[in-house]
Amino acid sequence: MALCKLLILHFIDTGIWGQVPSDRTKDTGSLVELEQVLSSLNETKEAASGMALWRQQTCAMAKVRFLKLKKERKTLMTILLLLGISFCPQLLSYVFYELQQKSYSWGLSPHMYFLSPGQSPQTPLTRLLVINKTGSSIENFIHSLRQQNIALDVDAFGTRYGPSEPSYNGAITVSGADKDHKFSIACNTKRLNCFPVLMDIISNGLLAIFNSSEHIQTDRSTYFEAQEFGSPSSFFFWIPLATCLTPYIAMSSIGDYKKKAHSQLWISGLFPSAYWFGQALVDIPLFFLILLVMQIMDYVFNPDNIIFIIQNLLVQILCNIGYVLSLIFFTYVISFIFRNGRKNSGLWSFFFLIVTIFLIVVTDMSEYGFLWLFLCTIFIPPFTLIGCLFLFSEISPDSMDYLGTSQHYSVFLAPLIPYLQLFVLLFILRCLEAKSRKKSMRKDPVFRISPKSSKVLPNPEEPEGEDEDVQIERTRTANAVTVPDSDEKPVIVASCLRKEYAGKKKNCFAKKKKKVATRNVSFCVKKGEVIGLLGHNGAGKSTTIKMITGDSKPTAGQVILKGSSRGEAPKFLGYCPQENALWSNLTVREHLDVFAAVKGLRKADATVAITRLVEALKLQDQQKQPVRALSEGIKRKLCFALSILGSPSVVLLDEPSTGMDPEGQQQMWQAIRATIRNTERGALLTTHYMAEAEAVCDRVAIMVSGRLRCIGSIQHLKSKFGKDYLLEMKVKSLTHVEPLHTEILRLFPQAARQERYSSLMVYKLPVEDVRPLSQAFFKLEIVKQSFDLEEYSLSQSTLEQVFLELSKEQEQADFEEEVHLSVKWKLLPQEEP
Repeated sequence: MALCKLLILHFIDTGIWGQVPSDRTKDTGSLVELEQVLSSLNETKEAASGMALWRQQTCAMAKVRFLKLKKERKTLMTILLLLGISFCPQLLSYVFYELQQKSYSWGLSPHMYFLSPGQSPQTPLTRLLVINKTGSSIENFIHSLRQQNIALDVDAFGTRYGPSEPSYNGAITVSGADKDHKFSIACNTKRLNCFPVLMDIISNGLLAIFNSSEHIQTDRSTYFEAQEFGSPSSFFFWIPLATCLTPYIAMSSIGDYKKKAHSQLWISGLFPSAYWFGQALVDIPLFFLILLVMQIMDYVFNPDNIIFIIQNLLVQILCNIGYVLSLIFFTYVISFIFRNGRKNSGLWSFFFLIVTIFLIVVTDMSEYGFLWLFLCTIFIPPFTLIGCLFLFSEISPDSMDYLGTSQHYSVFLAPLIPYLQLFVLLFILRCLEAKSRKKSMRKDPVFRISPKSSKVLPNPEEPEGEDEDVQIERTRTANAVTVPDSDEKPVIVASCLRKEYAGKKKNCFAKKKKKVATRNVSFCVKKGEVIGLLGHNGAGKSTTIKMITGDSKPTAGQVILKGSSRGEAPKFLGYCPQENALWSNLTVREHLDVFAAVKGLRKADATVAITRLVEALKLQDQQKQPVRALSEGIKRKLCFALSILGSPSVVLLDEPSTGMDPEGQQQMWQAIRATIRNTERGALLTTHYMAEAEAVCDRVAIMVSGRLRCIGSIQHLKSKFGKDYLLEMKVKSLTHVEPLHTEILRLFPQAARQERYSSLMVYKLPVEDVRPLSQAFFKLEIVKQSFDLEEYSLSQSTLEQVFLELSKEQEQADFEEEVHLSVKWKLLPQEEP
């Protein structure tokens, strides 16, 4: 029996190392094949660079924006709804006008002012007075008037004077020689609208003389249209509504920040300017198309405005294009400033509308007139188009007289104002990008943001009480920083890293207490090596990763990355974040295509690399599926594939196998080993899985409370920190717990109880109490029979137990930090023998 237990002990002692070799032997063929496939990813031609890379990245970002917009039904429906709302008032006005025209007689008829032959006199109608001063007969003209069914009073001798006949609504005086007649008309002052009626009477009379069948009639609707529908003031209605649409079009970058996709792209080598210009390639044509549709519909409902637009066509085109450019980039600036908040497209849309309407009203009422209008046009982008059109409408032959010379000439610069705003907004966006990014991967050829080495600040704390291995690693790191570049220089050098965050105030009068996330952390990763970074939540693992990626600036210390044998900095990093930084509407293949373009792979190289990578990770069946339809394990595979695409020299893996099933984890671990082993790459991996660390990592570093507690190979750490044995016993009856505890202390005097979960009792036994092992098992067999144990096991400490033991130091530190002074706390001491 003792021999059987000894064999069990040997099996447990080997732990995962007993399993991994068998797994590796079983999967040797697949692992070798995987290594060959992944190593072939290095066989690519020189990647794109400079402006060629910028154009490639810009097109990739435009593709992402288009694909996202195409599948964002809610955004598209909102845009269509607002577009429909903008047409409603004009459509209702047009329909109302048409109905009013049909239901009302708009023609100016002679019977509105004059009696018909045989009609009895009635107010306000009168007979029409015709005065003949030609000295000859005008019978033909008189006859033509009677044919219009008008009662006439004819003064054949021309003795009367039309304007002095108040008893008539109107009078026509005919003078001049034969065939050269001249007509004069006079109207009663109370019947002013009689003028066009008399003109129609004369015109129709002359047409009748020449035997024409045509008829002339004046409509009152002509005057109504000229006053209501022929004015360019209708622009001031639909332009504010067009302004409302830009937040729904140009604020998608906030979603990228929320999903960490923007940060992932930047770490992958994306130029900041390529991101924004790629978005603009889709947003600007879309907004311009909407603006054009609204303008066309305005002309459809108001045809008289066509004359106005034809006269100012060039100005309209210049203003519209400039307005679209400036307003889109103005929205980009807003979305960048408020990227950490909610998207709030509706709120910004309402804000744009209110500001535009407010400025229209204030401009109309302002005492400062031209100056106020000019300043609002320059400094308020949503108002710019209305301001430009209003300024340009001030141009007239006498505008210099009432505007002044300087203002007259400045009006001609109105169409250029949006383009001035565009350059200012691009400069602001460039400054915001340069300020927010601590370290750039590549030199941006448009924004001119160059990679610059940050100032190395000394660490305020000297390392105290460090483990011997940590001290050796610190010395090795210091040498790597000072020695010149060589082929043997580590891929990652993290030297004396310290990161402080501003803590929360306990009250309004207290000072902010700085929270230290990492303290004097130093390590280096050699070529072909995978270092595992272990630690509880809050130990400083993610902060260390962020400082290496450049996403967070170290408070002290420095990070040196080597991208080639010549010591050049890498153009991009391979980063698999803890959270899936993916676009839910894009497919697996679309993600791979986009990141290949961002990293500079030529199209042919990208196709080959993606095909091999998909086959190696067994993603063939998921290529056309959108990310939202993928399982968590497949998403992690995709994130890993994106990190190693392009053969980066530095690979950072933040819990890469989280959420995967055991088979998927094994595939992931094999892929990591195959990617890094015997290559120029180096990898830093953070994990909570001890099995993952044992299967993948060459060395392991354990972080406790922001410090590097230990570092070394797994077997070295187990031998150094796992000197004790672990005894686990499961009792059938809880009444045996206390007697059993007494018996264990008698057999093993230095045994220390670790924990107890109802029927499970765990003890830590020093090596000297256990050896010889045969005697220890003999004692335990007697205990099993005496206390009727269900089972027991005796094993050497595993990596997980070493990790848990060292992590207790952080738990103690966290407890002491969070203790409140108003409560008296007392830690229960661990039970000792």
